[in-house]
Amino acid sequence: MARLSELGVDFDHWCFACGRLNPAGLHLDFEVAENSATARYIALQRHQGYDGALHGGVLAALLDEAMGWAIFHQGLWGVTAKLAVTFRQPAVVGEELAVTGTVVRDRGRAIETTGAITRVADGAILADATALFLRMPDDQRRELERRYSRTDEAFARVRAAVDAEAREREHVRT
Repeated sequence: MARLSELGVDFDHWCFACGRLNPAGLHLDFEVAENSATARYIALQRHQGYDGALHGGVLAALLDEAMGWAIFHQGLWGVTAKLAVTFRQPAVVGEELAVTGTVVRDRGRAIETTGAITRVADGAILADATALFLRMPDDQRRELERRYSRTDEAFARVRAAVDAEAREREHVRT
């Protein structure tokens, strides 16, 4: 998988989930493959709800971000239109989590995704989700591309790395 920070994706912004400038944020750094994105996160006390348990809203944010990066690393700018989360087990403060988002179906303007949060220690599924993302209108996308400089260059490197990995997997199979 290709790690976004190593491919020049700029995280020097205030996004709660992936921005480096937000001191209260999650500071996620995703590894991406063809239709998926995965990050690791250690549940922090400042993000807890009930004593010792990660807040459900943070779990939802983790899922939303992973599913968003599953489409975004492909150079598609989208916004979450619908998010449905099922909480299966509490995430304990201090434990390492893995969050993955996957593109299920691209229907043109709408993109369907799924996501899951697992506990790294034993692979238990703590929460999962489905989401619908809508492609951003061109004028909004152009404004964000101006605001987040050099995204085209970074996404070209990400696509090249993901394509190379897919070719390598295909070569191994044959």
